[in-house]
Amino acid sequence: MVFLFGNKDYYDLLGYINMQCPTCKTQRIFAVKQERKRLTIYFIPTFQYSSRQIVVCQHCGAALQVDDDLKSRVAKNMITQKKLDSLIESGKVDNLIEAVTKRKTRKPRRMRCLNCSSLIEKTVKFCPECGSKI
Repeated sequence: MVFLFGNKDYYDLLGYINMQCPTCKTQRIFAVKQERKRLTIYFIPTFQYSSRQIVVCQHCGAALQVDDDLKSRVAKNMITQKKLDSLIESGKVDNLIEAVTKRKTRKPRRMRCLNCSSLIEKTVKFCPECGSKI
């Protein structure tokens, strides 16, 4: 008697989210998918033994698992395929990506040198004006 069994992955598209990819370091639209693994016997799916939510970068293809505590946050920020299509048609998808990028980038904070009172960046270790250690 011969048994043919194995497993198969099924993916359900849940929506899209805008975030920065940790792999390629770009601000992109990610596809949010539900991955389900099922045991198959004679090519018939019998039961599901694993399920997880993943986000896939549309630029580099990196797949990242969404932790259980972040699922509600991802669901809140997710957009549908219809909404994404309307953003692409109107040319606003680039504005959406740029708006998040601009919102996250902050100007470096400035402070005054204790020796000469000139304005300096908070990240420097020595004052560019007088050369004293910060």
